Amino acid sequence: MSGKTGNRGDRKMPPVLKELGAKAIERMERRSATPEIEVITNEAGWTFNSPYGAEDLDEWEALLFDAFATRSAAAFHVFTTQLAALAPTVWKGEGEGWMPDQWELRAAIQIVRSVKPRNEAEACLAAQMVAVHRMQMKLSAQALSRNWPEPRSCAIAGKLARTYAMQLETIAKLKGKGSRQRITVRKYSQHEHKHIHLHQGDVENGNQPHEPRERRQPEIEATNELEGSRALPCPDPARNEVPMSRGQRQDALQTTRRRRGIRGAQR
Repeated sequence: MSGKTGNRGDRKMPPVLKELGAKAIERMERRSATPEIEVITNEAGWTFNSPYGAEDLDEWEALLFDAFATRSAAAFHVFTTQLAALAPTVWKGEGEGWMPDQWELRAAIQIVRSVKPRNEAEACLAAQMVAVHRMQMKLSAQALSRNWPEPRSCAIAGKLARTYAMQLETIAKLKGKGSRQRITVRKYSQHEHKHIHLHQGDVENGNQPHEPRERRQPEIEATNELEGSRALPCPDPARNEVPMSRGQRQDALQTTRRRRGIRGAQR
């Protein structure tokens, strides 16, 4: 493994960390990665170059093209140039001048690759995510570099963080991984609706709150008997008012007043 990191000390790693490190190496080797890319000078200023031999040029180009989900050399050149413009510049000496930071450029390409775009349009969104991420991190560093963070920088950094989260959600929706809610609306005729309602509780309740049909059958039969029976005979065939004594009227009136008093207290 090569990079900016290296052996800085002479302390031995504890056995627990050594074991975890071996497992981390296995996971790291299974991850996808992009090849390195160099920035060199040319007549126009600077351009990109492969750090490997000529025999590996085809594989190098294919891996980089695959990171942007394209087979177009023009699309690859535009994407790489735009990402290089986002990277900070470093001084390479009198012969080369100011050049984009190669580490920043490689990291940007790897971020685009991690999104796994399926076409150039999705690669554009991934490149925009790199730009939003860099702006958010720079503003956050600027706001936290002082003893008292500047409120405006903090507010803009927060908005950029929300924008990045929305971009991630958009990528997930484009790939069909976002949360979706499906509502199915079915129309039934009046006859079909009654048929489903009566038979849905034959064996089990299912989704209906009422009891099954077997339990409700005696109640239905009892109701039918009451409806089909004859009315009770009236003591007064002429339907005149039934005479009541004075004491019965007073008892009924007192009972009514008591009920009204109870209802008023409940309110």
